Amino acid sequence: MPIQIMKTKTNPYLITATEALENEGFTPDTLEDFTRQAMWESTTSACCTEGCVVEPDGACSHGCPSILIALGLI
Repeated sequence: MPIQIMKTKTNPYLITATEALENEGFTPDTLEDFTRQAMWESTTSACCTEGCVVEPDGACSHGCPSILIALGLI
């Protein structure tokens, strides 16, 4: 099961990695496909309610990490 990042009172934009994956049309079962696509494109979604796109090892302007960081893959 993927690591979950919980919403906190200090960051209302933060969503779980699972929610962010589902927003991109992936599931935990297709995580390998998502990872491959993120590395190929050199961008990925952040775990953010605003749909921010970031570098795989980055965070968005709202302070939300990339899905790959949230999952502990980077």
